[in-house]
Amino acid sequence: MNRSVASRAFLIALALIPAIPILAGFLITSHSASAGPAVAGYNPTAQTSQLTQHPPSEQGATVAQVVQRTIMRAAPGGRKVAVLRTRTEFGSPQTLWVVDRAPGWLGVISPLAGNGRTGWIPSSAAQLSPDEWRIQVSLSRKRLTIFQGAGVRQRYTVAIGMPSAPTPTGRFAVTDRLSTGDPSGPYGCCILALTARSPHAIQGWNGGDRIAIHSTPDASSIGEPVSHGCVRLSLAAGRWMMNHIPLGTPTLITT
Repeated sequence: MNRSVASRAFLIALALIPAIPILAGFLITSHSASAGPAVAGYNPTAQTSQLTQHPPSEQGATVAQVVQRTIMRAAPGGRKVAVLRTRTEFGSPQTLWVVDRAPGWLGVISPLAGNGRTGWIPSSAAQLSPDEWRIQVSLSRKRLTIFQGAGVRQRYTVAIGMPSAPTPTGRFAVTDRLSTGDPSGPYGCCILALTARSPHAIQGWNGGDRIAIHSTPDASSIGEPVSHGCVRLSLAAGRWMMNHIPLGTPTLITT
């Protein structure tokens, strides 16, 4: 190699030196992005970083329709809670409010998990969709408010549970929309079953201990603490909710 060729090679090498750290950083970043975590199940110590909370908001919530029979667990990859079918006990499509996520798992609100608990199902067992609706019930005000996106669609005065059978508080979801066929009966025309459970069976209701939002022909009970735990509203309000509220809609009941 003559002196001029050697000089050119030296200058080229010198010019490339600043690029070496950039190239190395690019290679490291590309490997990190493509490798992904090697997770064989659920790591409790990583729960805070892995889970993403999805509360209902003006932007809406996410609901999961179960498309194949699966197992609900107490945690991702954890203890079996129940067998989850594609239909509810009342025959509706099994549609669940998604409140948490972990890799390969959905944390959902379900009556099978119980009040105040999250059940976990494989994400492969469900199809996700948005839900812009949400329901809020204030027990102290005896008021039910229905939101669609950022706006209020309806406000209704409601009856709530009597002191000996209080309406449970917490975050729940609508599981079924049921027509009674008898508007003059104790449940009026319409029932929206919730994931909420009462500590006791509810009189005259074949849903066992399940709490519901339902209509009533007894207008004098509206605004009073007289139910066995359910939320009661007028026949007209019940019909409106039956025609508008999707399955899986988040329902927050507060004191």
